[in-house]
Amino acid sequence: MTSAHHQPALGLFGGRFDPVHRMHLRLAVAAASQLNLTRVHWLVTGQPVHKPAEASSQDRLKMTRLALNWLADERMVLDDREVRWADQGLTNASYKTIESFRDECPDRSLIWILGEDQLEFFTQWQHWEWIIRQVELAVCSRPSEQPGKTLSELERQGAVIRPVSIEPDHVSSTRIREQLQEGWNFFNQELVCPPVASYLQTQKLYRA
Repeated sequence: MTSAHHQPALGLFGGRFDPVHRMHLRLAVAAASQLNLTRVHWLVTGQPVHKPAEASSQDRLKMTRLALNWLADERMVLDDREVRWADQGLTNASYKTIESFRDECPDRSLIWILGEDQLEFFTQWQHWEWIIRQVELAVCSRPSEQPGKTLSELERQGAVIRPVSIEPDHVSSTRIREQLQEGWNFFNQELVCPPVASYLQTQKLYRA
């Protein structure tokens, strides 16, 4: 990757978003602001490769759309290419997504935004060594945290890591699903934005 890119880098933020929560929104906004990204593509995974999603890809797409409409940050764009590919029976692995952006925007550098949970499994991604030569990695770093094993390994392999500093927040999709399984009364609605909370309630998602 050369520094000859005149256009601002493009942010790519992929995930199951099962469901999308406040930390996802904070991370994307922090990455866009700190790395001067004019656009961040939210790539909802159609058929997750590592860990199956509990909600359907259509529900996850709808929740992400609701969250981004609520956020009203024009830098954020919902991107359904991985869901479309999975629906057509094609692979929706991240390297394929990066290939498609390389074809569409050959003159822009790409920054892949990673939450800590994704970072942990990054070296299990298909063609991860190729991926780190195609994109820079924006990694959520919380104050006073030691870089983990995966991060050191990626840096050793030549990955360009761009830390994104963010306030600690212990919300996770797993925790949200567990609370909803115990019943709506156990669910802390502050963990998601209001339109996603009402979607979770009306669709009765993740209930036991």
